[in-house]
Amino acid sequence: MNVAVLAGDSLHWLLAGNFNGILEFDLEKQRLASIRLPDEVSCWKLMRAEGGGLGFLGMSGSNCNIQLWKRKANCDGVASWVLGRTIDLENILPLKPEEKGAIAILALAEDNNVLLLWTIIGLFVVDLESLKFKKLFETMIVSHYYPFESVYTAGNTMSYAMVRTKLSCVSISG
Repeated sequence: MNVAVLAGDSLHWLLAGNFNGILEFDLEKQRLASIRLPDEVSCWKLMRAEGGGLGFLGMSGSNCNIQLWKRKANCDGVASWVLGRTIDLENILPLKPEEKGAIAILALAEDNNVLLLWTIIGLFVVDLESLKFKKLFETMIVSHYYPFESVYTAGNTMSYAMVRTKLSCVSISG
């Protein structure tokens, strides 16, 4: 599912096909533009960058390295992609050498800043800020999983209700 990402005054969509880029629609100026992505990275998901602005989650080289990129303008106003940070999943997940096969990103829960990952030993949630993980369950089947983020109020107070965010995982088979 290719969803639009609102960053600044523009909506952004990842383009499919031969063009490795992003379609940008400026809401104020009512203009379309295309933004090229770095050639060395395959973009997996557009997102708001840390600190605001446009960013994306990419994978390069081995499938165990995840990169967080952001769009940054220089003093002349020319924007380019800057690598924010690289996360080596082999150092985070408790995988034995024989289990370090494919790692697949299944979903990104942007509001909670967590990834849903599939490995041959099961499904994991990885927090992108703390780099802590939780194994959800064991499965050998790669299915379609969608993060479900909901906000609810706890308690009965009317003016100062505590707001909590809850993350669930919905599996769709078939």
